[in-house]
Amino acid sequence: MDRGANLPNRRQREDTALPLIVRDKPKRIKDYNFKNPDKFSKDHLKILANIHDHFCRQVTLSLNSALRMPIELSVANVQQLTYGDFIESMPEDLLTGVLSMYPLVTQFCFGIERHLIGAMIDRLLGGMGISTISGDELTDVEIGIIKDTLQRILRFLPEGWQAMVPATDEVELVALESSPQSAQIASPSDIVALITINVEIGEDLGLMSVCLPYAALEDIILTLSRQSSYRHDKFAVENSKEFLMGKLGNSPLPLRIVLGRGELDLQDVMSLEIGDVIKLNTNLQEKSEIWIGEKLKFLGRPGQINNNFSVALAEEFSPD
Repeated sequence: MDRGANLPNRRQREDTALPLIVRDKPKRIKDYNFKNPDKFSKDHLKILANIHDHFCRQVTLSLNSALRMPIELSVANVQQLTYGDFIESMPEDLLTGVLSMYPLVTQFCFGIERHLIGAMIDRLLGGMGISTISGDELTDVEIGIIKDTLQRILRFLPEGWQAMVPATDEVELVALESSPQSAQIASPSDIVALITINVEIGEDLGLMSVCLPYAALEDIILTLSRQSSYRHDKFAVENSKEFLMGKLGNSPLPLRIVLGRGELDLQDVMSLEIGDVIKLNTNLQEKSEIWIGEKLKFLGRPGQINNNFSVALAEEFSPD
């Protein structure tokens, strides 16, 4: 028996070509702009949008109450570009404030169109909300009022950042410029993040803008990530009670002390005169009711301290 008969043909096996791998889709090559490199990722821009969404909500609530007219702020766009492109894209009548806020390393700027800030000031001063600010040069009185109004708006800016960086300090208005060209916070080739905010004041439309140079965020850029956002959100939830109590701590509540109650006929009420004595259905030894808001919370005993009427809390009220 020929043992070689069952062996495969070595030459035939060597001549057999390997199958070719054909790619259905060519490998995608990502473009890289060496002139304007991307320094902010999509996650960074999304988190910046969330921070300023919170800012818009707080300013909307505050201005609606202060101006007593419909106002709406909303983030329109978040993008990265060079500081030179930012200057060219902004309108000429944009009032620009140079700001400083820890832990941002460098200064950044906040812009608002002149007719918007003018409408706010006119409304705060009792007008109809029509801008009266005109001309390139602002008077000292106008500058003072504008700064006070901007501080009213900018005090809400750190709140959104505190969810990401709890150590964020209050924002400081360093300077006020009449145009964005005058606020040189970065070189024209530096990359910045631009947050554009749509503003509606009654029927008046305009925009605000926040310009954040990459250099200002360089030390905390790692914090602006999806993971850190989740971590700080969890931290905020765990401390939400303390946060809410701190916010509500300065809220005024009406306090009423009910010393006694009584009933009179309508005829007796209509004939009341100064000097009349009304008999109450409360004994001198009974405790007075202490109402906080619309809720009966405590029972107390009336007294006097330094010629002032006072009530000592005796016990907590229970419906039982």
